[in-house]
Amino acid sequence: MSIPYHLELFNNGSVRLYINFSNVKGDVADENITFHIYATNNNGIPVFTEKMGITELRMLYKHLEAVSVIKDGAKKSSKFIETTDEINLVIEKLQESDLQTVLTLLKKFESSEKIKGLLSSLSDLEIENLFGAYHHKVMSIEIDNLQKLIDIEVSSDLTQEIKRYPELIKYSAGQPEKIFQNWVETNLWVFGIDYIRKHDERKIALFSEGDLLMETVDGFLDLIELKRPKHELLKFDNSHKCYYPHSDLSIVIGQSLFYLQKLLEYKLIIQNEYKVKIIMPRVKIIVGRNFDFSDEQRNCIRMLNSNLNSIQIISYDDLILFGKLLLKANESSL
Repeated sequence: MSIPYHLELFNNGSVRLYINFSNVKGDVADENITFHIYATNNNGIPVFTEKMGITELRMLYKHLEAVSVIKDGAKKSSKFIETTDEINLVIEKLQESDLQTVLTLLKKFESSEKIKGLLSSLSDLEIENLFGAYHHKVMSIEIDNLQKLIDIEVSSDLTQEIKRYPELIKYSAGQPEKIFQNWVETNLWVFGIDYIRKHDERKIALFSEGDLLMETVDGFLDLIELKRPKHELLKFDNSHKCYYPHSDLSIVIGQSLFYLQKLLEYKLIIQNEYKVKIIMPRVKIIVGRNFDFSDEQRNCIRMLNSNLNSIQIISYDDLILFGKLLLKANESSL
């Protein structure tokens, strides 16, 4: 007999009615839960007994849920299986996938007891949807934060101005590049499924360090190199009527080529240190902006990326676009 889940429901002096739950561990049950209803006389001799399973429990729950009960002199009734109006509204909105409303409602829960009540009222699917809604909101906030960082960087001294924005303080650093690196490290989801983790160590060679050493889903090592959004990407050659890499971009491309060389030279040491494979390593350069690029400028960046092979140039505007596309995909899955 499962003593913690044993309850006497009724005793009229001649008959005693009991209910007992079994297959419950640590207050958690699965589909194998059963409950026994039985009665005895005053001498403990069984009168009848019946065993039921999860199907009957669900039928009982549904039947009781259909009944409303006036409680404590209230003017309106509550569900027999009691939840607060707030919880019922959250569940209703979860079913409608109204993400913003759900998140607004959650802010109104002021006590841990209400949160416990909410969680106990949700199914696994509803909890999964709630987590998805929360993650979606975090992603949206972080994209907005990145846009704010870019706007501040372009118009003023980012390292000082960031102190005026409470929501951006967590990215603070002594250099603008490090501020954007802090954002990227916090939001690796923006690269989709490309990477599974960041390695804390950054050393590539004796005197060389990359910004971010990233491990791909198949166990290889890539680099992410971050520069400032205000760095220029292209210049126009009036004599040949074409675009070519600005010196800001040329410098970071040269730096990335150097890193690739060092990765190959110190391949065995790095593989042993980070427990990853190094075969045709790649570098993602995040630098500059392209929101106002003409078709010719976009074509130039496309040609550069195609011909550099192991180096990919990504603007900060592209990074925001990636984030918004992931948000959209996330919405469709909720």
